[in-house]
Amino acid sequence: MDTDAAVVELYGLAPEQFIAARNGLAKAVRASGDEQTAAAIMALRKPTVSAWLANQLVRTDPDGIHALTELGEQLRETYLSADSTRRRELTRQRHDLVAQLVKIARDRAADGRRITVQTAERLTETLDAALVDPGASQLLRTGQLTSALRHVGFGVVDENGDPAQLAPVRPRVVRRSQPTTTRKATTKKTTKPTERRAAPVSRRPEVDRTLELRVAQQKRLDAAEADYTAATEERDQAEQLLDAQQHRIADLEADLIRLNDELEQTRQTLREARKQLPRLQRAFTQASRNTAAVQSRRDGEHRRLRALDG
Repeated sequence: MDTDAAVVELYGLAPEQFIAARNGLAKAVRASGDEQTAAAIMALRKPTVSAWLANQLVRTDPDGIHALTELGEQLRETYLSADSTRRRELTRQRHDLVAQLVKIARDRAADGRRITVQTAERLTETLDAALVDPGASQLLRTGQLTSALRHVGFGVVDENGDPAQLAPVRPRVVRRSQPTTTRKATTKKTTKPTERRAAPVSRRPEVDRTLELRVAQQKRLDAAEADYTAATEERDQAEQLLDAQQHRIADLEADLIRLNDELEQTRQTLREARKQLPRLQRAFTQASRNTAAVQSRRDGEHRRLRALDG
């Protein structure tokens, strides 16, 4: 099994598919006898939505990522040459290219998946970091980001503010198999026929004892394997519950952001309405005065008409 290629493919999956696929890959590698690589695979972190979007761009728009890294190299050259005119031109191109790549990523992920403003901002920060920092560019091109990147002046950090790192799978370790039996040197000596017949009888208790120990050890190993399988299943179930809860929290946070935006918009509308209230109050007062004046004139006309009739 080409483990490295499998891991690259793993980071191309949707975030909600990552845990089950990773566990299945680790199980297959463990079944092949490579416990160390299987443990490394199990330690792989699920990418955040913003990191997944960046990984998708590497796969679906490699030309855009190449243009981004080349633009970054040109921009860094302008700082070395102090070419401010060229730098301003490339800076405009930088903003346009990053915005275009973010739009492409959001459009291609718009299959029912909610891409929040915060997620888009983190993707923008990731692309900006790859543009200005060669190390971040190298991380992005692997297509195996687990977290968004951010350039903070002294280096690149992830979404938690920690130094950005990958969790690579260690290369397969080839173990030498140990011999199951040890050959003992034999010396030629003359033994009596009675001694030759007695030798097998003298080794029988030792052989029986070895078999008993092996059977007991096999039973202990089987019990440990059963406990390990049960513990692994329990851990996988707990991880799936944790993953589901993390997705639920992400959805709630997105709802909170949306509701806060709506609340702020409602507050702004309320402020505008309150600003118009005095003007409307004055208009109402003036209209009431006009109504009273017209009513008074109408009543006077009625009185004069009655006087003519009477």
